[in-house]
Amino acid sequence: MPSYRKLIIQQLTGDFRTSTGVAEESLRDPGPGEALVRNRYAGCNAIFDKNLCRNKIRYVDVVPPYDMGIESVGEIVALGSNTSGYAVGDAVATVNLGTGYRQFQTANVGRLVKVRAASAETLAIVPSGVSAYVGLHHIAQMATGETIAVSAAAGGIGHFVVQLAKLAGSHVVGITGSTNKIAFLQQLGCDRVIDYRNEDLPQVLAHEYPRGLDIAYDTVGGEVFDAFLDNLAQRGRLIISGHTSDFDQPIEHVPHPRAYRKLYWKSASIRAFQNQAFPEYQAAATQHMLQLYYDGKIKSQVDPTDFVGLESVADAVEYMLAGKNAGKVVIKID
Repeated sequence: MPSYRKLIIQQLTGDFRTSTGVAEESLRDPGPGEALVRNRYAGCNAIFDKNLCRNKIRYVDVVPPYDMGIESVGEIVALGSNTSGYAVGDAVATVNLGTGYRQFQTANVGRLVKVRAASAETLAIVPSGVSAYVGLHHIAQMATGETIAVSAAAGGIGHFVVQLAKLAGSHVVGITGSTNKIAFLQQLGCDRVIDYRNEDLPQVLAHEYPRGLDIAYDTVGGEVFDAFLDNLAQRGRLIISGHTSDFDQPIEHVPHPRAYRKLYWKSASIRAFQNQAFPEYQAAATQHMLQLYYDGKIKSQVDPTDFVGLESVADAVEYMLAGKNAGKVVIKID
């Protein structure tokens, strides 16, 4: 029986590189309603991956050996029965925990998304672009012509948030911690780029945007979150889509006025958002984002650093955690 390679958590050390290793598994023929997919690219989700190695994902109990990787794109190489509508050779994207960092996966066809090509750019759309779409349109309820600030604006999700906000006719403020990313954000359409390591973010927001922010889309947390909260407009919405600045740190007890004192008089709100909590929006959002990409209305930015092979996943995770990426970090599965 032929075998394939996959990345697994071998032990829980709290560190990705020392927790993981490559294992082999036998291929099996797809059963009824299933497809065998050859993965070509997998998306890196560094914080989620590291939290798995710490067993700190609240809805997952990690017991080694544990399969890793969430999103991937590839081609169907074999089909079981009851799979009408699919053919060998179809390019498909998939999103499912434990199926990304591997050469092959067996998938129920109900969770396959047909795409035009098994490319890294397509992979970045599903699910990072979908997260941006759902977060803006359904959670933030974005309207036309608003002022929208985006933290980690050059990241895998952030660069889609910027473009979707510009398509809606918004004034977009891109937040970054790297001078190397300023030109990229300007090219995406940001009306103002703030390098929070070289500018005083709360002061810039207060002085340049005295009316406040209609939407603040935050994946960073910490002092960026505080600045966003203090500078919301009337009926402003602060979207929490992560907190990369302190995800692996002890909970910080910060002396602040209670949030309702900052929100109530503005009729503003804080709305937390994880993609998997809103399955009702996924299918339509996926097709909408893919069509925007196919029509050339949005760009799918893949970080130019090459990560090839399962042995490179640890490098990709550490690269992302260091904040070096511009766009989606993708691993080519060899």
